[in-house]
Amino acid sequence: MKYEWADNPHLFIPVTACVVVVLLSFAAMFISLASIILRIDFYGSIDEQNAPWSERMGKRDSRLHAEFWSPHFQKARRTLGYGAIVFFSTFGALALIVTLFGHPS
Repeated sequence: MKYEWADNPHLFIPVTACVVVVLLSFAAMFISLASIILRIDFYGSIDEQNAPWSERMGKRDSRLHAEFWSPHFQKARRTLGYGAIVFFSTFGALALIVTLFGHPS
């Protein structure tokens, strides 16, 4: 394959692969975080909603922390963690390639 329009045609495929991996890992992180946020109960029971503000926020924070670290969200947390590792390492590799060798187009 030849890309005459590109400044560094040999970098076109590695940079494109890095961009695809960055986008896919970002999508995985976004979907897993959205699934966690959408499944958490932010409001609690009626008795808790009628409590004073400070007590209500304290119970809400402790409930959210307990729900987030429950085994129910283990797969989503693992996906979020691995997605972040892949995202930042691939983005760093992409930045390194572009910085050292120049942009492919």
